[in-house]
Amino acid sequence: FFRAAVERFEFEDALLIDTEGNVVYSANKGIDLGTNILDGPFRGGDLTAAFTNAMQSNALDYVELTDFSNYQPALEPTAWMVSPIGPVEKVTGVLALQLPMSKINRLMTVDQEWQRAGMGVTGETFLVGADDLMRSDSRLFLEDPEAYREEVIAAGTPADVADAAIHLGSTVLIQPAGTEATRLAEQGQTGTLIADDYLGRRTLQAFAPIPDNELRWNIVAKIDAAEAFAPVAKFTRTLVLSTTAIIFIVCLIAMVLARRFVRPIKRLEAGAHRITSGDYGAVLPLRSLDEFGDLTVAFNQMSNSLALHQQLLEEQRAENEKLLLSLMPEAVVQRYREGEENIALGHPDVSVIFADIGGLEELALKLPPEKSLAIVNTLVDQFDAAAENLGVEQVRTQHNGYLASCGLNQPRLDNSRRAVDFAIEMAHIVQRFNAESGYDLRLRVGIDTGSVGSGLIAGSSVDYDVWGAAVNLAYQVHQGISQPGIYITSRVYDVVRDLHRFEPAGTISHDGNDLRTYRLVENG
Repeated sequence: FFRAAVERFEFEDALLIDTEGNVVYSANKGIDLGTNILDGPFRGGDLTAAFTNAMQSNALDYVELTDFSNYQPALEPTAWMVSPIGPVEKVTGVLALQLPMSKINRLMTVDQEWQRAGMGVTGETFLVGADDLMRSDSRLFLEDPEAYREEVIAAGTPADVADAAIHLGSTVLIQPAGTEATRLAEQGQTGTLIADDYLGRRTLQAFAPIPDNELRWNIVAKIDAAEAFAPVAKFTRTLVLSTTAIIFIVCLIAMVLARRFVRPIKRLEAGAHRITSGDYGAVLPLRSLDEFGDLTVAFNQMSNSLALHQQLLEEQRAENEKLLLSLMPEAVVQRYREGEENIALGHPDVSVIFADIGGLEELALKLPPEKSLAIVNTLVDQFDAAAENLGVEQVRTQHNGYLASCGLNQPRLDNSRRAVDFAIEMAHIVQRFNAESGYDLRLRVGIDTGSVGSGLIAGSSVDYDVWGAAVNLAYQVHQGISQPGIYITSRVYDVVRDLHRFEPAGTISHDGNDLRTYRLVENG
């Protein structure tokens, strides 16, 4: 399988490395098979650093791409694409794909068919790294190594550097190519200029940074200025003569065809009136191939563009409608769209789940804000997925709080059972997260069932919320007990007591009455 992938995508090799750094598989069975990249004979290179970063990431979707560098088992500079592998629950090793320099060289040198590709006698394209060294071979080096040596040395390249390139058969990671063009590209700029290149020649250069490039490579296309501007003088003479002739001919044609040109203008005028009346799909017939034919084509393209924009607006309205329906019931959406501000609905049988995650505040004090937020987002995404599977509807989330309901927008006879099953799944999610990350997060959930109200809360933004006795009781059950766990009121207990094991958890005071609460017994 790996050998087929290597051959199909033209990789140099594919290595499987276990968590201890041992190369346990090589598609090409090279000399690095069986060695250890951490303490073996080929340690210390970019592959070792990429392996360490991949293992420390502890994420199967992590991918690191290294720059080209020397790797002793390879005959040419090598880059690596490294990613952890293993089952969903843990990382058991690393897959390292060896990227050959030759493939990039074929691309940048168009298989050494420069003139056929339109680059003339001196044109070429090449890549330059952040260290100002080439990442692809020089055209002159491939065509005439001795001429290359003379010119680069005359341009300031040390003789030993030029000799090393000829000895190794490549300018990659050897030939300095830092110029004004590469300096501007390194700053993120794209453009053209006339300046001396790495050969000391006066050249016309186009430069740009490689987009989304973590390796900080830049691309330069150049051609000798003398070759680039040779046609200019000839073109100028031809332009003066042709312009004089064209002006004379155009005047004659304009006089003869003036009346004929009026008819296409009338058609365009009629088409413009159709568009102003709302017919964005108006199309005019193409009856000529002259300038008015081009104008007709442009008009039809504009009409098609307007029709497309109208379609996109309709699709956007549909997306907005879908978004509103995901945030609130359809009945509330309809009343909100009609301009009604005070919107409220009653729901007679709804289960409310109020949960918070203990330990997040302590983590927020220890971790950077980005990592703390990433943890919250990871848990909320898993909570939302579990809610969707169980028919539970998320109402709102906070940094460490999660409010959901079952039976609100979609009435369900078994909403209490679904609410308890959802709370159990939330607990499993938190337990799995703790096992994977080593953190100590604690889930506390309160559940009650009964009548609630829902509607829009007006303000600087419109929020959909729920309220009522069931919401208050769920919050009190969740807040009234400090220990983590899943707590339910007696009303929920009466429905689900035959499905799970519960133990008494005390009472809470509500509206002057003491209400019993129960705690779910783990593995019950």
